[in-house]
Order: sequence, then structure tokens, then C-alpha cells
Amino acid sequence: MSSLSHRVFYGWRIVTASFTILFVVVGIVYYSFPVFYLPLINEFGWSRAEVTAGFFFSILLIGPLFGISAGFLIDRHGTRRILLTGLLFAGSAFLGFAFMHSLLAYYLFYFMQTIGYVSAGPIPNQVLISHWFSRMRGRAMGLAYVGIGVGGAVAPVLARFLIREAGWRRAMLALSGIILLVLIPLALALVKNRPSDMGLCPDGDPAPAAERATPATPATTLRQAMRTRSFWMILTGSLLSIGAVGGVIQHLQLYLGDRRFTPDRAAQVASFLLVASILGRITMGYLADRFPRKYVMLAACLMVAGGIALLYFSTVPGTVYIFAFIFGFGMGADYMLIPLMTAECFGLASLGRLMGVILTTDAISQAVAPVVVGRIYDLHRSYDAGFALLAAMAASGAFAVILIPKSGSQASKLNTHGRFL
Repeated sequence: MSSLSHRVFYGWRIVTASFTILFVVVGIVYYSFPVFYLPLINEFGWSRAEVTAGFFFSILLIGPLFGISAGFLIDRHGTRRILLTGLLFAGSAFLGFAFMHSLLAYYLFYFMQTIGYVSAGPIPNQVLISHWFSRMRGRAMGLAYVGIGVGGAVAPVLARFLIREAGWRRAMLALSGIILLVLIPLALALVKNRPSDMGLCPDGDPAPAAERATPATPATTLRQAMRTRSFWMILTGSLLSIGAVGGVIQHLQLYLGDRRFTPDRAAQVASFLLVASILGRITMGYLADRFPRKYVMLAACLMVAGGIALLYFSTVPGTVYIFAFIFGFGMGADYMLIPLMTAECFGLASLGRLMGVILTTDAISQAVAPVVVGRIYDLHRSYDAGFALLAAMAASGAFAVILIPKSGSQASKLNTHGRFL
């Protein structure tokens, strides 16, 4: 048993911790929360606009401030502290939801939940995995991100079961307990900032091999990164593609209903899409370790664009499932490839702050795109123009990815004055 523990690289425990945290904080929390809307409306008499405004305003107001701040704090203080702080905020938010009695309290706890999301969700886990893996970074990131897909598939069923059996307040209390009593001890026990903290090297390589696999690069400041084409193309490509994903996901069930899909069949399509996203994360993560990541990311963006286009043929038997597979596969890979490309271009020393900026703009795009599509639908009583806009966004995102320079780490091309050598 002891010899086996020596052979298994500790980084895979990090992947296990990230998988579990993302499973709950993103998969369960994000995908289950809409299930609580109807019980809240029934008990408090709030409108649909009031219960959904928590998500919209927290993304626009809280997301940018704390998302960018979390990135800088991760680079300065390490992932572990920020992640634990985020879990504390998220767990406390659900504890507050369980006892709230006013709309103002609802918004306050929603804001706290958003702070928890940005501080314990994708940003810190992406940075954590990137530090622990180099050669196998794509595979490790893909496996960790499977937690989101699995959590998303489980979330609606779990939330409905808890609400039906115990009521929405106790369901919120259960989610709080999972975060505070399970995730925080798990993070305390397993999460280490870097392999060097344990006398290890990325991927578990011997020191010489690790040094060859990951050349040392100077830290890149945000100001230096913003002077490069790589940064702006990654940011543009991701916000356009992720915005397109958000627009489709928020309107898919309504669109399928307009196309005379029964609620059960529409739910089957959504479930199949999530399964495809899991396959996308695993497969594209593996391919990102074997082929240039720029082209893997390009393929993901093109799959999102092509999948949206297939919705115009959703009345053709079987086409909607082809859409769900292609779109879901590309969607799952898209989120995961953004930090891989950023780390490849700029190194690890400033990955937190760069991902804080990039993922914050992605989140804003993901929040605004559904509103725009909804407005277009209200004007034309059709999703045709809105989905055409989303497909064009994803295709434009793919074009931005093409424009990312082919050269190696951008950080190695910057001197200490922030100018290109």
C-alpha cells in the first residue's frame, strides 16, 4: 500500500479535490438554483423578474469586482486561502437563504453566493491545476471539469427531491451543510498551492524533466499582457463563444417548447447535451496535451457555432440530438481550454489575475447575451434572428482564436520594461 502511494502523484488528489469542489459550487449550485425559483415565487409572491434579477445583477455588479480581485489575490497569497474564503462565503449564503424573509435579504445572500462562486469556482481551480500539471495539464483540467457536467446533470433531480421531501428552506440548508461541512474540510486536507510546497515537480516528474517541460518565465503583469495580441484574442474569443453558449442555454427549453417539444423530451435534450459536455471535456483535454491548444480551442468554438446553426433544422427527426451532441461537446471543451491557452501564452506566475479578468468578461457576456436574445424574440416573436446572432458570435470567437500568435509563451518575449524583445 505504501509503495502504491509513492507511485501515485499527489497532483491527482488535487484533481479529485477540484472535481468535488466544481461538482458542488458550479455544477450543483448553478444548475439547481433555477429549481428554487417557483417555490420562492409561491411563498413570497415575488415576480419572475425579481427572482431572476439576483443572478443578473450579481454577475454585473459583484462579478467584475470580486472576480478580478480574486485573480490578483490568488497570485499574491496562493490558491488555498482564496478558495477557502470562497467556500465560506458560498456556504454562509445558503445558510442565509434558508432563513431569509425579504427580497432585500435574498439579493444580499445572492451577492454572497456570487462572491463564493468567483472565489471558489473556476478561477482558483484552473490556477491550482495549472500549477500542479504541465505535460498532462489538459487531461487533468478536463477531468476536474467533468465535475461541473456531472453536477449539472444531478442538480435538478437532487434539488427537486430535497424540496419535495423537506421543503425549499431545508434544501438550502442541506446545500449549506455540504459546502461548510464537507468541502471546507476537504480543501483543508487536500489542497496545496504548488507541488514545490511538498518537494515535488509538476506531473510528478523528476526535477530535470520538470524543468525541461516547464521553462521558467518571468511574471507577466496585467499591463504587459494587455499590450499583447494574445491577451486580447483570448479574451475576445472566449467572451464571444461563452456568450453564445449562455444565450443558447438560457433559451433552449423555451425554444424547444415553441417547436412543439414536450417538456419531457426537451429535458432529455438538455440531459444529452450535458453528457456530451462531459465527453468534450475529457476528449479535448486529452487532445490539448497532444496537439497545439490553439487549434483544439478553435475546434471547440467552431463546434459551438455549428451546433447553433443546426437548431434551424430542429424539426427534422434526430437533428436536435445532433445539435445537443456537437454543441455540448464544444461547450464542455470551450470553458476548459481558456485557462490552458492563457497559461501557454503567459505562464503561471500571473495566471490568476489574467483569468480573473478574462472569466469576468466571459461572465458578463454570458449574462447579457440571453437578455439580448430575449429582447430580439419579443420584437420578432421568433428565435431565428437571435440564434443567428449567437452563431455569428461563436464564429467570430473562432476567428479571434485563429489570430492568437503561434509562438510560444508570450511572457518569455517581454522584457522587464514590458516591451517586446
